[in-house]
Amino acid sequence: MAEPTYEITGAVERFDERDTVFAREALVPGSANEKIYHETNPHLRDIDLRLGRFITDKLDRSGPTWGRTYYQTVFGALAHLAMPGCVDGQPSPGRMDLTPARAARMVKSLARYLGADVAGVGPLKPEWVYSHRGARPFFKTEEPNLPLFEGMPETYTGRLYGDVIELTHRHAVAMGFAQNLDILKAGPSEVSDLEVGRVYAKSALVACQVAAFIRSLGYAARAHHVRSYCVLAVPVAVDAGLGELARSGHLLHKICGLNLRLSCVTTDLPLEHDAPVDIGVQEFCERCVKCARTCPAGAIPDGRKTVVRGVRKWQMDAEKCLMYWSRVGAACLVCQLVCPWTKAPSLLHNTVAHFASKAPWAAGALVLADDLFFGRTYKRRSKPDWMGG
Repeated sequence: MAEPTYEITGAVERFDERDTVFAREALVPGSANEKIYHETNPHLRDIDLRLGRFITDKLDRSGPTWGRTYYQTVFGALAHLAMPGCVDGQPSPGRMDLTPARAARMVKSLARYLGADVAGVGPLKPEWVYSHRGARPFFKTEEPNLPLFEGMPETYTGRLYGDVIELTHRHAVAMGFAQNLDILKAGPSEVSDLEVGRVYAKSALVACQVAAFIRSLGYAARAHHVRSYCVLAVPVAVDAGLGELARSGHLLHKICGLNLRLSCVTTDLPLEHDAPVDIGVQEFCERCVKCARTCPAGAIPDGRKTVVRGVRKWQMDAEKCLMYWSRVGAACLVCQLVCPWTKAPSLLHNTVAHFASKAPWAAGALVLADDLFFGRTYKRRSKPDWMGG
């Protein structure tokens, strides 16, 4: 059985979701949770207050803007898919008897039919499960949960901020959803935010549907998506054979490159696993530093890997990344767009990607060719005419 290409150097420390920049930006200044977190992490107080403005600016009620309008259109609407009844539930009584091979084929085929561009099955390793809940919804007090909900429903029964996360599921269905590259190239802007949100909403819905399908077969299943992750989606996808961990911190797929948003479903349904893949990304990224060279925030390292919680990898600076998002008012996608692997599928691209996977030592020449034909730096394009702004 093939092994994933990430390097484990020792005991892997589970990550606390409360330490992610997206959880920290949601802390309400002066609230009990904010005070407790920053008493433990006083060095993060100032940066977290600055990070929080990325969201609060989008929620300014002084009047509509295209950025607020598009953000709420996609990210606000998908919030309800984070409710316990959507991501989880009780399995149907009795169990359908399926072989692991047939079950895996059915689940992956259903995921692709519902909208996933790629799907794979792998083990759910305990080290990829968050140790504690950190993202919205919901806090344990009556703090606002914007942009998701302005209060906590009385009937809410899911995990709250700070709760310990334990998953006994043994299998994971990883799914990747491609974005429209032409739209993304109009960013970072409210237009690219709209596209990112559209794909995240699609990925959330499909994850909930696949989880519901598995539960209808009589097996436990939980959906994990942008509003309700309990796992680290990238290493789960690596273990399921979708691609490799790249320098930028994203999953790199052989054909889609970095142009994927991820969701997954964890389950106790016995599933045949796909083998992890080695498409030469580690050696390629070692030689190619285009994402680091063009990152406007300087958040991607251009040097060697470091050990982070027991894994040797390139560690991007999440604070620098999100602070740049805050300055431009939208998610930055430059690293995804400039990656030589991220191109619209075509015979030429597929052929070059196949060559790159077999000859990562040729990364220098391939990057030079990419610079020549597609540009050495990122050049923003105009938005489609039908979009406002």
